[in-house]
Amino acid sequence: MRLSVPASLFILLVCSLPPVHGVLEAYNTNLKCRCIQETSDFIPLSLIEWIQVIRPGNGCPNKEIIIWTKKKFPICLNPQTKWVQKVIQLLQRRYILSTPPAPVYKRKTS
Repeated sequence: MRLSVPASLFILLVCSLPPVHGVLEAYNTNLKCRCIQETSDFIPLSLIEWIQVIRPGNGCPNKEIIIWTKKKFPICLNPQTKWVQKVIQLLQRRYILSTPPAPVYKRKTS
């Protein structure tokens, strides 16, 4: 069975293309992000049960801030919003100040 030159070149071209999933990974880099949609609306602190801050990495290039309400409902917040940044700073200060210092034991020299 004889193949023409254009048909041979076409087969060679198709075989040398990268797999499709590599192309999809290049365009969909945020497949592992948890937040699809973020809000900038103020959430009263009395409704917040806890806050989760996820740094960029592991397939997601975005910093994500997820709050969990007292009814166990997650809400993604925009990390660029000023009120969110102030709450995070307040909690970091509170956490740092509430952590007791580690005990230091000195050896007694006799």
